[in-house]
Amino acid sequence: MHSSKFCLDIASDTPSSNRLIDAIASHYAPVIVSDDFELPYEDVIDYYLFCIFVPTSDAVEEKFLLNLIRSIKKDQWARMAEVERGRKIL
Repeated sequence: MHSSKFCLDIASDTPSSNRLIDAIASHYAPVIVSDDFELPYEDVIDYYLFCIFVPTSDAVEEKFLLNLIRSIKKDQWARMAEVERGRKIL
């Protein structure tokens, strides 16, 4: 996990899940799989700058997530990481 750049965050029945916070604190780009996901402080934080959102219907397609992650270029991931770390505001 030390070399990971992304962290899968699948919606669960527990709104108190810490996966999103853990991913952000660990400097991984969260890959959020959900059709209706409420994010903490979403009125002040633009999660679209450093998270990847995937509808559930797409995520269940064979190899969709793998192909999606592989399609993200190194410079795009680096921009997401910089925003997430608070070093760059777009």
